Amino acid sequence: METIQNILIKRGYPQKAALSVAQSLLMLDSTFQPAFNSWLESEVETDFQIEGFKLSELKRKFDMTYPAALLTMDWLLKEPEKARECINRGIR
Repeated sequence: METIQNILIKRGYPQKAALSVAQSLLMLDSTFQPAFNSWLESEVETDFQIEGFKLSELKRKFDMTYPAALLTMDWLLKEPEKARECINRGIR
């Protein structure tokens, strides 16, 4: 986890946020692991569509980082109704 936190800090996350996000990223569904690993290693961003939402559109619409959008996609996979409702209300 420390490596993930350090990479997040290097890529612009404040230290406290990096710790929290790193902990959440460790719990990503296995569906997203290859994409997350690509981003960690070389900043390659893979796009996904879940429950009618595209990762790239979430990033653009809500000015999210790739890790934040990836966590949102994970949320859509795990709690689709709740996540959809929050996104449609305009999460920040």
